[in-house]
Amino acid sequence: MVALKRRWASYWPGADVDAMGRDVAVRAEAAAKAWGLRGPTPLTGGHVALVLATDDVVLKVHPRGHADDEHLVAERAALASWAPTGVVPRLVGWRDGGFTLLMERLVPGTPLDASEVTWEERLEVVGALIRRLHDSSPPPTSIPHIGGAYARAWRRVLGDSSLLEPAGDDVLLHADLHGGNVLRHGSAWRVIDPHAVRGDRHADVWALIDPLAPAAPNERTAWSWVERYADAANLDAGRAAEWTSLRARGEALNGADGDAAWEARLRRTADLLSA
Repeated sequence: MVALKRRWASYWPGADVDAMGRDVAVRAEAAAKAWGLRGPTPLTGGHVALVLATDDVVLKVHPRGHADDEHLVAERAALASWAPTGVVPRLVGWRDGGFTLLMERLVPGTPLDASEVTWEERLEVVGALIRRLHDSSPPPTSIPHIGGAYARAWRRVLGDSSLLEPAGDDVLLHADLHGGNVLRHGSAWRVIDPHAVRGDRHADVWALIDPLAPAAPNERTAWSWVERYADAANLDAGRAAEWTSLRARGEALNGADGDAAWEARLRRTADLLSA
């Protein structure tokens, strides 16, 4: 919990992280009791929610009482909407208005990032999963739009953009899909931890700017990666490149979570795709 509270403090300055921590702990205990979970243990990798697991299920307890409540609680609606695609964990139950979730556990749960595939192959896997998510039913109206609070940091540094306005062909976006959020389940890949917003399908390009993404050595390579990903995801490469540049520049100008190397790669990516 100490590490979680430290991250909460960096994400939401001014939030009462001690109160949030107590609330999460109480809800986790209540949920485990209500659902009859015996000895759930912490899973590594969670950066925002408290994540506990048994052999069969995962208990995910989101913090609440901060600026992004509406985004964290949207995960429940997103998982329910994507259930027919078969590429997300099965949602077993929820409590606390959706801030507490119970899901099937993915086994063996090996991340795509840890598998022996090339960077280009990784882009194809993530792109194919994004395509399946986008082809699901229309996005629930309860899920916030990407141009709202989700983009507040971008608007501060980039100003208004028509890309951030709602449109009739908006889809339900994962918005944070990269190799760490793609896990092996049996012989197939599954998707976890959506940021769940509505918006232009071409905004789902996080795999291209993720902190673990390599630095493109030149413009040709940067475009080849966008094109490979866009082809797998059924996106227009030009629009995908525009969104990649926008999201990369926005993250860089907002500080890139204090990661200087990532910030440099983000700026380089944005420059190469805007040349």
